[in-house]
Amino acid sequence: MKRRHLSIRARLTFIFVVVIALVLVVTGGVIFVLARHSANAEASSRINQAMSQVEVRDTKNIVPGAHSLNLNTTDDVVVQVTSLANNQVWAASGVIHSYPSISHEIVSAQATNDYVVQLRTWVKRSPLKGQLSLGQAQSISTPRGSGLVVGFIYGQSITRSNHLLLTVLIAAIPLLLLIVAFIVWISVGLTLSPVEAIRRRVATIAANDLTDRVQETGGDDEVSRMARTLNAMLDRLEKSTRIQQEFVSNASHELRSPLTTLLATVDRASNHLDETDWVEFTETIRREGRRIDSLVDDLFFLARSDERREEMRREEVDLDDILEEEARRVRQITTLSILTTGVQPARVWGDPAMLRRLVRNIVDNALRFANEEVSFSTRYVGPMAEICVHDDGTGVVVANSERLFQRFVRTDAARSRTSGGTGLGLPIVAEIAQRHGGEARFISVESGSTMRIRLRRY
Repeated sequence: MKRRHLSIRARLTFIFVVVIALVLVVTGGVIFVLARHSANAEASSRINQAMSQVEVRDTKNIVPGAHSLNLNTTDDVVVQVTSLANNQVWAASGVIHSYPSISHEIVSAQATNDYVVQLRTWVKRSPLKGQLSLGQAQSISTPRGSGLVVGFIYGQSITRSNHLLLTVLIAAIPLLLLIVAFIVWISVGLTLSPVEAIRRRVATIAANDLTDRVQETGGDDEVSRMARTLNAMLDRLEKSTRIQQEFVSNASHELRSPLTTLLATVDRASNHLDETDWVEFTETIRREGRRIDSLVDDLFFLARSDERREEMRREEVDLDDILEEEARRVRQITTLSILTTGVQPARVWGDPAMLRRLVRNIVDNALRFANEEVSFSTRYVGPMAEICVHDDGTGVVVANSERLFQRFVRTDAARSRTSGGTGLGLPIVAEIAQRHGGEARFISVESGSTMRIRLRRY
């Protein structure tokens, strides 16, 4: 079963929401800790201020035999003064004036003012439950003796405020995430809409007509560059398709000619057995068969080369030996003068079979147009090894000679069947030269024509 993946839009939205969620959680935690610390610090400051006021203002009124003193403190802070010996209440704020000692203190060097304040058990069952928070204590001296002054935040529970802040943060974060998800979803959709439009356009082009193109906006952003890249790819695809169609058409045409000759020769011989010149018949069959074999071999080489399936061997090859060998072969089949005086030792790293094929193709091309003489030469030019093959024929127009290295392109003089050309020899030469890091081209000379091949030496 094929696994379905989320769309880019959904994945980007999910990633953004997760990242924003992490940021909000961390930020909310920091805000909560800072707010709680700030609230506690402010409350502690108010308690200390209230206790200091009591110590300065009211302790002189705490005298032996007097009743419990009613202290005037702010609404959100309550203070209680008790004896250090027996926790007798000497003074208290109005709202807690009627209560006995509401706390007991434990001496601790790590605590604020050296005392840890704990509420008594009865307070948790009284109306004061939940009203007192953040207790602090300090010792004082009064006319009645040593005592303790204890202060609390009253009514405004710090814990309740912290819980409220935490509740607000917990409720706000999901709401903010929903808003972020909506904004990101819309933004990503708007951002990707040109990409989707390009995708639909390319799908239409691929299905209908390769000559159409994606509309370019003319900018230099990612979408514009992608549109230009796709149009360049469509140009190459259209060119490749056209070349493939022309290749198939030309190959079919080239194969049809010898096949037609073969069939006509066989039909004529079968209908006139007694009148057939069997020597001529055999020669015709052999000639056309070789023509088909050569054409099929060239087509097979080019097809494998296009797919980069034609493996290359890498070994040292003496180009001068290949040219001398080719010269001996040609002298046996032609009356032309074959000159090798310009051949000098030249060695490259390459595929011996391919290089022999290259040399044979350029020599066959020269033989086809030569009048009396063909000459070979080799030399080194920097990091390249150079082969030149010259014929004394009518020559070619160098300015237009690049087209001769295209497949099935022939000069007017090579279009007759007697010349034996198929228009694939020079394209194979160019392909082999390119795969050896070089090039093939015609160069300007005073008379005749010269093809120059350059191959990388190493």
